[in-house]
Amino acid sequence: MTMDRPLLEVKALGIHLLTYEGRARTINGVDLSIARGESVALVGETGCGKSVTAKAIMGLLPPNAEVVSGSVSFKGRDLLRLPEPEIRAIRGRQIAMVFQDPSTALNPVFTVGEQLGDVIVWQGAARAYPRRRGGDIRARSIELLRLVRIPDPEGMLNRYPVELSGGMRQRVLIALALAGRPELLIADELGTALDVSVQDQILGELTELVRSQGLSVLYITHNLGVARMVSGRIYVMYGGEIAEVAPTAEMFRMQHHPYSQGLLAAVPRLTGTIGSGIEGRIPDYIAPPPGCRFAPRCFARMEVCDRQPPPVVEIEPGRKVACHLYGGYPGGG
Repeated sequence: MTMDRPLLEVKALGIHLLTYEGRARTINGVDLSIARGESVALVGETGCGKSVTAKAIMGLLPPNAEVVSGSVSFKGRDLLRLPEPEIRAIRGRQIAMVFQDPSTALNPVFTVGEQLGDVIVWQGAARAYPRRRGGDIRARSIELLRLVRIPDPEGMLNRYPVELSGGMRQRVLIALALAGRPELLIADELGTALDVSVQDQILGELTELVRSQGLSVLYITHNLGVARMVSGRIYVMYGGEIAEVAPTAEMFRMQHHPYSQGLLAAVPRLTGTIGSGIEGRIPDYIAPPPGCRFAPRCFARMEVCDRQPPPVVEIEPGRKVACHLYGGYPGGG
């Protein structure tokens, strides 16, 4: 294994969902990579395939999902082709996920301490914190709660999720994800259900935690403001495809794909004006457009967009865009 190999590398991933209406071609040729210690954001509106991509990485696709192409390589091993016992050995221990709704992700009938203790044991920490050494499990649980800046961590162990605020539940979820000391953390719409001020605080704390722990992170979000705050690189996803990828600062300096431009234009301004938004809706995955999936909503639509999928053009090192506007020009023109 070479030193420059990404920690996670998704190549040409294709996923279909079998539904009563037909076969939904939900993920179509997704490429994505995350280096060690890198924070990456996967951005797009609701329904564009972000969470399905994350579940494929975690090995948590629903029974009606069929992987039709591609690979998901973690530390050089294709997760899609590993037997289930090996996937379970990686999930939580090496790759962990913080789910988006803290109100439903925690079991309401067990205390925070019970849930943390079970995860510590199950995630391979049984060797370091065996059940017969309950004091050590408790010490590790308190350590995790302190790590996510929960006040009175000792008292928190005896409380039930219903007794906690949304922000406290979100912190407990992060502590649960960190219990197995993962190398890659996937944060799915972190803080979406919380007040903006609480969300901002948790994102700031997680960013600092990621830096101090040396984690790699994939943030799943529809919010470009969140992506700007937490990531060093952004993938823009539309209709199950990657529309554009760029370093975060460059993405906000100039967006090349019309969808990326529309996403930024939809952000409300500090002046109080409402963003212009993007007309239309995501494509029907059962019968997607034969050419560019964004073509029906695109202000720069050309005749070729309806016939052919767009080429992926590297405009400059680290910047790629999938759009016919750049297809005829080497390097993007």
